[in-house]
Amino acid sequence: IKKLWVEEYRPSTFDEYIFQNAEQKKQFEQMLANQEIPHLLLSGPPGVGKTSMSKMLSKLLGIDPMDILYINASKDNSVEFIRDRICSFATTFAMGNFKLIQLEESDMLTFNAQTVLKDLLEETQDTCRFIFTCNHENKILPAIKSRCQHFHIKAAPKEDVLMRVGEILVREDVEFDVELLEKYVAT
Repeated sequence: IKKLWVEEYRPSTFDEYIFQNAEQKKQFEQMLANQEIPHLLLSGPPGVGKTSMSKMLSKLLGIDPMDILYINASKDNSVEFIRDRICSFATTFAMGNFKLIQLEESDMLTFNAQTVLKDLLEETQDTCRFIFTCNHENKILPAIKSRCQHFHIKAAPKEDVLMRVGEILVREDVEFDVELLEKYVAT
């Protein structure tokens, strides 16, 4: 079965992920070494690797799939949804060390939904972790931000992206013109 390349070649190790700098990589490596993460807020423009980092962390930490709840908050963002789905998941027994709730597009959560989450972050901090991703961190309540370790992720250097895309095209046996590829990556 063929997959979209964006999924097939999504980074699955820290060596495949393009980090902003060595310090950022070191912080994530330390989390992995400790087999522990705090609540995380990953912000930045679309397509910079926030979701990839979230998925990679859950995989590298070996979190049981039964302990992971993935929510796209651009669709599910009401107080009722938070109370019905997220609160009930977060407060049940974990199969492993902790549960993980991945809230994509969390800047789409309503004010009231974020207020409910703020309390949940505190109540379940020993048994559940949240990874919030967002494009607009200014739409996240300060009370949520203060309970998370925040990483602002910027677009990777064009040279690194060009190298990665080139590697993928070679693996897929696709002939390409380097100059044309440079133009695509530059846009």
